[in-house]
Amino acid sequence: MTLKLLALLYLALQLGCLALLNFSLGFLLAATMVPAAAAVQPTGPKVLLSALLVLATPAVTLLLGIFLQRELVEAPVAAAEGWQLFLAAVAEGLLQHHLYGSLLFPFLALCAYPCWLLLWNVLFWK
Repeated sequence: MTLKLLALLYLALQLGCLALLNFSLGFLLAATMVPAAAAVQPTGPKVLLSALLVLATPAVTLLLGIFLQRELVEAPVAAAEGWQLFLAAVAEGLLQHHLYGSLLFPFLALCAYPCWLLLWNVLFWK
């Protein structure tokens, strides 16, 4: 339970700092990662909780957001076209990081994914 406390504190710290810089991104990550982080525990249904953790990743959030955006503008896409839009969004994010110094990719690499991996450790702790 100490590891879960550490993971929750780390998540709260990173979301608090992110909310000061980019509120909408902080809100989206909080809406997806906080329920998964609260539900994860060393005992319980591992398959269900691991599926919840996979759905809580920022990559899956971006992919589902692309499909939702296309549905809202009434131009639904097939799975292959949605995947292409996802890859284009990731490439655009990388380009913005290298050209303009956008902090999205360093944030995901240094903050979001380590927290996600801590939650995996909590789930599969022996």
